[in-house]
Amino acid sequence: MYLVLRPPWQRHLVATSPDRPPVVIVSRDAGAPPAPKKRRTRPSATAGDPAPEEVAPLPLAAADRALEWRGDEVVRPAQTIDLAAGAGEARSLDDGEINATINSQAGGVKDCVVQGAANTDLRAAITVKLLVDGHGRVTRSRVHAPRYLLDHGLLGCAQRALGRMHFPATGGPTIVTLPVTLE
Repeated sequence: MYLVLRPPWQRHLVATSPDRPPVVIVSRDAGAPPAPKKRRTRPSATAGDPAPEEVAPLPLAAADRALEWRGDEVVRPAQTIDLAAGAGEARSLDDGEINATINSQAGGVKDCVVQGAANTDLRAAITVKLLVDGHGRVTRSRVHAPRYLLDHGLLGCAQRALGRMHFPATGGPTIVTLPVTLE
């Protein structure tokens, strides 16, 4: 299992196009660490021994694959503007700040997706919306994912992982959308 925040061959493309948010791609096929070796307690295998069985993925119904939103309502809070206090003190996060934070700290969310999708053949485009306050903390989050993942703890796990993320403090709230592709 591995996480690709940005393919190495597109490093320059992502860095020069700030209008595209980074995409997290989680794959369970390639790059998985090898399974731990088991000790044999009997002599070496003979030609007549059966081959080890592969674990078949869990069958999922259409209802399990259906996408739905769960979590907090993610909306910018009402703001009051004091024109006498000076301008430019509070701003939203820019694309570079968002990309840098997601690229360095999205591992926890990836782990939650992988854990929820274990032993399934589930493929989905998952969307995570989050509200970052002016201090750089994630205060609200909402997940759009297959019902199976949400029923198996994706929302709670993702909210805990997002709560550990720290964005730069800008003084103003920002809504961030994090797309995650499960392949």
